[in-house]
Amino acid sequence: MAKNDQKTAEEVLNDEIHTQADGNQNIDFRHQLAHQSVKNWAQWATVAGFIPVPLVDTAAITGLQIKMISDLCKIYKVEFKKELVASIITSLAGASIATMFSTTLGSTFARYIPVVGTTISAITQPALSYASTYAIGVTFVKHFENKGSLIDFDVTSTKGFFNEQIAKAKKIFQKKNTGSEEAVVVDAVVVDAA
Repeated sequence: MAKNDQKTAEEVLNDEIHTQADGNQNIDFRHQLAHQSVKNWAQWATVAGFIPVPLVDTAAITGLQIKMISDLCKIYKVEFKKELVASIITSLAGASIATMFSTTLGSTFARYIPVVGTTISAITQPALSYASTYAIGVTFVKHFENKGSLIDFDVTSTKGFFNEQIAKAKKIFQKKNTGSEEAVVVDAVVVDAA
């Protein structure tokens, strides 16, 4: 297929929506595409979590999270503003400081302990990277599916949901390592309509 013949994700999505029988299949392809995107970016964040240089890994993970939200904005046709997204990500991380603080702090300081520290960090940082990216993504999916935009995103009202998603994402990450991912992922991507 020539480069010019390749379709964008949005074009594929529109084609799929228009080829569905009217009302016969109640499938929200946008929802499926969004959750697949979240899962993919969370996996890339796991890889970024292995970067052994403090602050470089954080910058890489944050960049991946911003790109993920950019993709979600395209899927839900929401105007993307990089500075606003970066601010929301920082606020979400701050709002869940109790959930992530001990793991992040331990992982960061552990890096400075020769040999043992690097090993501890290599185990905890990828899991935390996956969990935070996944939780941010699912939180944005829920917000966008409720007709929200970046401007009306309320960190305070999403704090509880975000913390629940962190906990679910940690379980998903653990299950991935044991090979039983699918049963947990289905449970984790259920989005409340409220």
